[in-house]
Amino acid sequence: MGMRRWMLQRLAGLGSGSNRFELLHNQGEELLLPQWAELDLRLSERPWSVSRMSVLLQEAALQPSVVTLQAARQVRHRLSTFWLEAPTDHLEDLYQGPLGALQQELMQGPLMRQVLARDERQWLDQLTAALSQPDQKPRQANLLVAWMPYASAIGMTVVDPSHALPQWLLSDYVRFCDPGLEEELNRPMALLEPADPPQVEEITPLSNRRGEEAMAWFKDEAALSRVVALINQYGLNPADQDVLEELSGLRSVVAQLWLDVEPEQLKTLFDTPVGLVTQSLISSGFGQELVDDDDERARRELPGLMPDLSDPQAQAVLLALMLFYPSGAVTVEDPSVLPEWLGVVVESLQSAAG
Repeated sequence: MGMRRWMLQRLAGLGSGSNRFELLHNQGEELLLPQWAELDLRLSERPWSVSRMSVLLQEAALQPSVVTLQAARQVRHRLSTFWLEAPTDHLEDLYQGPLGALQQELMQGPLMRQVLARDERQWLDQLTAALSQPDQKPRQANLLVAWMPYASAIGMTVVDPSHALPQWLLSDYVRFCDPGLEEELNRPMALLEPADPPQVEEITPLSNRRGEEAMAWFKDEAALSRVVALINQYGLNPADQDVLEELSGLRSVVAQLWLDVEPEQLKTLFDTPVGLVTQSLISSGFGQELVDDDDERARRELPGLMPDLSDPQAQAVLLALMLFYPSGAVTVEDPSVLPEWLGVVVESLQSAAG
């Protein structure tokens, strides 16, 4: 039998059954369909538009009445449920657009001075409970944006908002929910002038950008967005030399801020975006990278500046030091010598590394 005839027989299924190939359909194991796909089959609510909701809020502001305020309550709930369902990775973009402007308009209106209805209070309680649940952590920002218009109406605030809230939401939170924080967040940072203790001055400064000049970076939303983007890019491509060099420069500035801070202002500095950037840099694993000679010098010399961790100055050096070592490489044998808040921070960073 020639090769051609043999191939034709094989493809036509003339051989034994065990050697037959089905070229059109998959005759393998049947796919079992689930009885239920767990879909929510309720029809969606009536269509709504940002412009129409804005008109309703304006009517409530210009002519507050039972009818106009009731319409504003409906707007608030519709907006709140939208934030819960919004894609988390686009939440900041959505908030910085017309929808965020609508929320700001709502929170400046007369509805914030009205008592919550019973079902509104139940809704707030649900959101508050969800915020405290560990399994809701991935959508915490969604919950916070949905929660704010109700919480501000009764004066409910967030514990440690500088850490609990994303930076893009913090200013609106302070403005509408906790105005007393504005003075603290905008406090002049004279505390960041180069520190006097000689042990810190024994090494050459890690960065020439210090004090108010350095803090300007952390008051600029565009600059902070760039920092976040750089850290994300490092996570995606740790070999990108341009990213490594930019992050190295940023790290030196952040570390120098910790070396310059007055000991009694350590927690104050940590509650600014400097604390968040510090934690993000450490958690990203960038500490394993030594990009230039200055980085190597920092890793070599900083440990000698913190002989006694009960000293607040040494605690500031600890935060600077952790920026130049791989995640989990710096441990504290006796965390009890640290202030409670710093002990929690160090423990969380070590747990993340583990």
